Amino acid sequence: MHYYFAPLEGITGYVYRTVHHRYFPGIDRYYMPFVAPNYTMHFKEKEKQDIDPAHNEGLTAVPQILSNKADETLWAVEELVDRGYREINLNLGCPMPTVARKKKGSGLLKFTDELDAYLDGVYNGLDRRQGDRPPVSLSVKTRLGTDSTDEAEALVRIYNRYPVSELIVHPRCQADLYKGKPDMEAFLTVLRGSTNPVVYNGDLICPEDVREVGRMCEEAPQGIESVMIGRGLLADPSLVRQCRGGELITAQELSAFHDELYCRYREIFPGDKVVLNHMKELWSYMGKLFPDGAKCLKEIKKAGTRIQYEAAVRVLLGTCRVERAGRKENRTDGGK
Repeated sequence: MHYYFAPLEGITGYVYRTVHHRYFPGIDRYYMPFVAPNYTMHFKEKEKQDIDPAHNEGLTAVPQILSNKADETLWAVEELVDRGYREINLNLGCPMPTVARKKKGSGLLKFTDELDAYLDGVYNGLDRRQGDRPPVSLSVKTRLGTDSTDEAEALVRIYNRYPVSELIVHPRCQADLYKGKPDMEAFLTVLRGSTNPVVYNGDLICPEDVREVGRMCEEAPQGIESVMIGRGLLADPSLVRQCRGGELITAQELSAFHDELYCRYREIFPGDKVVLNHMKELWSYMGKLFPDGAKCLKEIKKAGTRIQYEAAVRVLLGTCRVERAGRKENRTDGGK
């Protein structure tokens, strides 16, 4: 099985990716939070920093484009190719209402004619590239519809018209966000009907989840060879190591990982408030590793200064036991 780290805007930027890779190697591909090209044909400074090859050395990083316009997408593709990237992902899966309302991400899936025209423009545009340009492959990350997963069959027929290098499927519709259970029947319908390789993404919180998805997909002709994990890896940075037969993360490992990430954030972010907000968001995931850590996690959340934050983290890591995150009997939320 190949393991991909899903992009999460505001969390899995280049600092997080490089620190995670140092402490928990084994991720086959890190997918970057999307860049969003527009009519100005310029990347934002934050996007430039994240896609800078120098900030992604030593790991396989895949940039992602969020757009519904072929010309803007093709411009971004060439900019990324010039930076050395040879695989790029098209984001047709983001469920956030602010994105979907603009007919971007999974908001475009409802408008199948426009979706087809967009993909036609992008893939045919790649075919028309000059012969001396480096080759590039485009994968697609998608949901199974905007309003309902019943839209899945129509979507897979559209995707089959194009040479999608991998179809990464989160088996919910946009309206679901991350609520409820993934629609595995709809996913299996896509898996059976797709002429392109399919990757499973969604609610993979522990190694048993990965094995269960693998078993469910055995009946399909092509099966699956890769999975994408997001929130499960944020909760337990050692999850892929466990999936490969390795050990659960220790408090000492988590402490070293946290400390380097914290120091790196203090170097690049302007002021303690921004740093603490980033770390608190991360603890909303990693806190699931500490079943008896509610009091300490509350202190981390309340911390208003760097000294208060550091003290609360020391107490958590020094006194609370680490336990595998996301046991199914205790799970209350979804995973990307």
